[in-house]
Amino acid sequence: MNGKVPKPPIDRSKSPEPSQKVQVMSDAEIAEKKDPALRLPRQAEHYSRIVGHFLAVKNSREIAGAIQAHFERLQKYHQQLLGLAVEVEGDNGKD
Repeated sequence: MNGKVPKPPIDRSKSPEPSQKVQVMSDAEIAEKKDPALRLPRQAEHYSRIVGHFLAVKNSREIAGAIQAHFERLQKYHQQLLGLAVEVEGDNGKD
C-alpha cells in the first residue's frame, strides 16, 4: 500500500475469466490469517513502521495517505477483536 488510489480503467469491459486458478495457501492458512487476534498485532506493527518512516525519512502527502489507510484498517481490526470478547466472571465489577 503506497497511499495512492488507482484511477478507474478507461475500458470498463468485462475481464475474461482465467483459464486456470491456482490457490497458493490452504483454506486453513487463509482463515488463520483473517483471525482478528492475529491481524490486529500485524496491522499495529505496519502502522508503527509507516509512522516511523514518516517522522524519520519522508513526511510526504503520499506517506500521510498510507498512514491514514493503515489507521483505518487498524481501527477495523480493533473492533473485530473487541467483538470476540466474552463474559468472564468478575468483569462486571461485582465479586
